[in-house]
Amino acid sequence: MTDEEKNDLVEQFGGKISRLSHRMILDSELAKEAAQEAWFEILKSLNHFNNDSNISTWIYTITKRTILRYAKSERTIKAAEFDEHFNHEPIDYKGTEENKEQWVKEKCDYCLTAFCHCLSNEARLIFLFRDLAELNDSEIASIMEIKVENVRKIASRSKEKVKRFMHKDCILINPNGNCRCRIQKQIQTVDLSTEYKKLKKGVSLVDLFKKFEKDLPRKNYWKKYIQ
Repeated sequence: MTDEEKNDLVEQFGGKISRLSHRMILDSELAKEAAQEAWFEILKSLNHFNNDSNISTWIYTITKRTILRYAKSERTIKAAEFDEHFNHEPIDYKGTEENKEQWVKEKCDYCLTAFCHCLSNEARLIFLFRDLAELNDSEIASIMEIKVENVRKIASRSKEKVKRFMHKDCILINPNGNCRCRIQKQIQTVDLSTEYKKLKKGVSLVDLFKKFEKDLPRKNYWKKYIQ
């Protein structure tokens, strides 16, 4: 494969795999390491790709194995743990006013990833393959080596579970509810964009993911391997 073809793969899949790793793993440095190793494994194995499947299926299968190995230490967060967290004192912001909005977005983004940890590692990856990587159920089934109907059941239940967890505590999902967010004061005082302010009770998690990815773009950790 030529350098140009490798660059094309990086442009097409690099950012997506960085985002998947970021959502799967709470530790940002570990998530970065997982994304880098996934690409290293992909490049190392390119000569063995024989077109038996779509290149995307092949790439995401390698990504699945790598990320799940790194995610072994990740655990499912119980409702009681969220309750305990949000019962702590509100978090104060001590930075400058000009950096406040960025700080709020970064805190909210981390919280969104934590809410996804109400799912098991495998269920979370299926959920993210569908909503973040925008793969169809057949491709996910092939990658995860399960039946299509199981993908649909897991994805549907996972989405409802994450929304249920977030609805109780997230001001972006339920701005009119009894939100207990620890940075609620800062969220209400900064001038977040119209898209955030218009989020309602039935907001699509896909839209919320995409909004954060637009405002806080993930670095493409793969590029150094082909330079």
